[in-house]
Amino acid sequence: MKVTAPSWIGRRWRSALAAATAVLVATGSLVTLQAAPAAASVDTNAWYVLVNRNSGKALDVYGASTADGARITQWTRNNGTNQQWQFVDSGGGYYRLKSRNSGKVLDVNGASTADGAAVVQWSDHNGTNQQFRLADSTDGYVRLLNRNSGKAVEVQNAATTDGANVVQYSDWNGTNQQWQPVLVSGGGNAGGGCGNAPGLSNGSHTIQSGGKSRSYLLRLPGNYDSSRQYRLIFAFHWRGGTANEVDSGGTSGAAWSYYGQLEQSNNSAILVAPQGLGNGWANSGGEDVTFVDDMIRQIEGALCVNTRQLFALGFSWGGGMSYALACARANVFRAVAVFSGAQISGCSGGTQPIAYFGLHGITDSVLNISQGRALRDTFVRNNGCTPQSPPEPAPGSRTHITTAYSGCRAGYPVQWAAFDNGHMPGPVDGTYAESGVTTWTKGEVWRFFAQF
Repeated sequence: MKVTAPSWIGRRWRSALAAATAVLVATGSLVTLQAAPAAASVDTNAWYVLVNRNSGKALDVYGASTADGARITQWTRNNGTNQQWQFVDSGGGYYRLKSRNSGKVLDVNGASTADGAAVVQWSDHNGTNQQFRLADSTDGYVRLLNRNSGKAVEVQNAATTDGANVVQYSDWNGTNQQWQPVLVSGGGNAGGGCGNAPGLSNGSHTIQSGGKSRSYLLRLPGNYDSSRQYRLIFAFHWRGGTANEVDSGGTSGAAWSYYGQLEQSNNSAILVAPQGLGNGWANSGGEDVTFVDDMIRQIEGALCVNTRQLFALGFSWGGGMSYALACARANVFRAVAVFSGAQISGCSGGTQPIAYFGLHGITDSVLNISQGRALRDTFVRNNGCTPQSPPEPAPGSRTHITTAYSGCRAGYPVQWAAFDNGHMPGPVDGTYAESGVTTWTKGEVWRFFAQF
């Protein structure tokens, strides 16, 4: 049982009420948004993102932690599972707020009744310090009042920054105490297609995204079973490449389909090959990230997907796109693998942890290995790994060296593979040739993904 508030709880700053309400702008959302419910009315079968009126940011389990006592913060809304909450009925008009990511509930630390006490997540024991009622404010906003203390959940000091602490304080109906529940689709880890006949089949599919017609190729497991939750793997083509080439495996055939992940996954994954605009991934204004959001929504609604088992990989510009997703959708994707990539599709966000595997040739003359190292080091920092300069093979050795970083946060490994060759995704030890049939990369990437 918790008894002491964490040291990061500071003195509350009382500010005047803001005259204007923050405007919520929903961009590139992962799931289909519905209208907010009427104040003090929620669907206990649904999941919600709770948006603060003062800051426009979402109630968030910091770092997507699954541990008891993990701090609750506000963060730029990305609809990650650590920003999704379910109202569990405790009776008498009170609810527990359960995190979709961890299964744990909102909790006033140590059952404190003091102003400024930390709000954390904790295993659900239905304590009164875990129960909240919804009190009406205006315009669909509510305050969350704790049953034990009678105090309101608020963003400390009316902060508007990412990572600001969430605490309890006497209810004064401040905008930093007001939250808008925004309904999102689905529940649990399973996509909406679980238990139903498949709504999508193998082959090409077209979807409207950002006012444009976009397309992707889909590969279902040969023994697809709608009662089984599958990994969902996105494989992005290179500059000038196509979704068809990713799907077919090119001259290497089925052994290299989806960078070898069709073979390696052995009917345990649903595979997606998106088609880039102009055969590239410029991601102008984030439109390619939005395209991925839209594909996820369509696929999860039609097929049985484990929503915590999404992965992305790609080569060259496709690697840059995978990195862009690691930056912008770290709470949506479980891991990414970047072959010979660089920051060429942007990096919106780029501050949250995600499992990361970078692979790069030491003689790459298209995207220098220094660019790949820079991508890797972003997630060495974010994942709390011990910085190092991992060994790389000598020129002429025709080998590769794979390094797993130490000190990383549990569940957020970083791996780096340097190889004595150029700009390619399928190097083969002992030669300077490339082959999707005999390359070591496909097996190492699959083992990295399959550990989750």
